[in-house]
Amino acid sequence: MNISTKTPGKLIILGEYAVLEGAPSLVASTNRFANAIFKKSEDGVFKIKAPSINVPLLNFLMDDDGKVKFIDKSFEKVMEKLSLFVAIFEHTARKLTEKGIKIPPLEIFLDTYDFYYTQSLLKLGLGSSAAVTVSLITGLLSANLVDPNEISRETILKLAMDSHKKAQGNIGSGIDIVTAVYGGILKYQIKNNEISFQRLKMPENLYYLTVWSGKSASTTGYVKKFYDYKKQSPNEFRQLVHRMTITSSEGIEAFENQDLDIFLKKYDEYYHLLHSLNHNLSIPVITNEHRLIHEVCHSNGVVYKSSGAGGGDLGIAFSTSKEKLDLVASELKSLNFDTLEIEFGADGINEEIPLREEYAKFSYS
Repeated sequence: MNISTKTPGKLIILGEYAVLEGAPSLVASTNRFANAIFKKSEDGVFKIKAPSINVPLLNFLMDDDGKVKFIDKSFEKVMEKLSLFVAIFEHTARKLTEKGIKIPPLEIFLDTYDFYYTQSLLKLGLGSSAAVTVSLITGLLSANLVDPNEISRETILKLAMDSHKKAQGNIGSGIDIVTAVYGGILKYQIKNNEISFQRLKMPENLYYLTVWSGKSASTTGYVKKFYDYKKQSPNEFRQLVHRMTITSSEGIEAFENQDLDIFLKKYDEYYHLLHSLNHNLSIPVITNEHRLIHEVCHSNGVVYKSSGAGGGDLGIAFSTSKEKLDLVASELKSLNFDTLEIEFGADGINEEIPLREEYAKFSYS
């Protein structure tokens, strides 16, 4: 047995934060992938190795309660890096056990180098935890189900959503999980635990540039601040989320209809709405670096905003002129900002798993 999985990262184009309150959002899978290899363990002991996060080869067992028990003595920092892996592995093992399926001892190799900035090995903010979750679950299912046709994207999605939410303390919208499973450019929405998405095409003559701010950010910490704001200032929160929802909805509609003037206008409006969160959340959703990048873009007639929770990570510049984006890239380089060759619309988890849904609704508990 030798199973490999390849799962894309994501970048949110429109709707971050508001998506947590049921607003539609626009997200794209990327050509940065989490890769995993699963082999049968010859000595009957589970093994995990993840060199991209400095985790050496470690041996572990599953106890009678379904808990991971590492045999090797290791540093606390290494164990912290494996906390997501342990949470996902234990949850998936428990779900499979409920179906009468026992995970055989496996050697697991995880590669997430694509999700780090090469020069500094800082996280880029491309949804690595979601990609790893989907890769792990797909591999574990493939290692246990006799008939590969029993493994559907919906099965992976529901198990990954549940596992990832538990591992992250029920924080997040699941947008990165859905993108990892299905890939492409998606209009995504979640309301009352019902997920809906629709596959969209990139408009013709719309060009983009992905910019690295130079800083990594914690999505979980920023999302918690967002929920704190909801509790502390409910009326102000509702008004802001309403404006964000309308702007995101109109921007996505324009994207779908290839109305580039309206899309670019709404994209720029959303930048300013995100900037207002700096004061409301008392954290730099739009950092000084993102502000400077925005100024460079604006002065060249290009729209720009951060992608995702903010606080660092990546941003996306859009324009109908490739020449203007080239000028922006050159000017940003002179200011020591790097632009990355990231492409939108990569396939979701392993192509051999049938992809039937162009539009779908799923409910999960």
